Amino acid sequence: MELIYFDHAATTPVREEVLKEMLPYFSINYGNPSSIYSIGRRSKKAVDTARERVARAIGCSEKEVYFTSCGSESDNLAIKGVAKANINKGKHIITSKIEHPAVLNTCKSLEKDGYEVTYLNVDENRLC
Repeated sequence: MELIYFDHAATTPVREEVLKEMLPYFSINYGNPSSIYSIGRRSKKAVDTARERVARAIGCSEKEVYFTSCGSESDNLAIKGVAKANINKGKHIITSKIEHPAVLNTCKSLEKDGYEVTYLNVDENRLC
């Protein structure tokens, strides 16, 4: 029987070419890229190169590429970044009550900063 996997939002297999690129950083060049020692500087160079490659691939500046450690950190950064970048347009956010806790917790945090958040109910057919 063929496996059909429906949880790619949580984790997904890595493409072979990505794994090949990453392997040295799991076993040989594993240094902290924020450090000053040689293995860390090699890791920093690899992160910088990856940032350049991503920026070039999607047509943006390297300054616009951020690497995060998880989806929750990404949700937090994206929602707060968009909210604060558009504060001149208002402080109202609309989301649904069934979002991932990372989204809901970020919205609750923004409420403490004076944002109004509307949490939409959801039924089996639509947002209500």
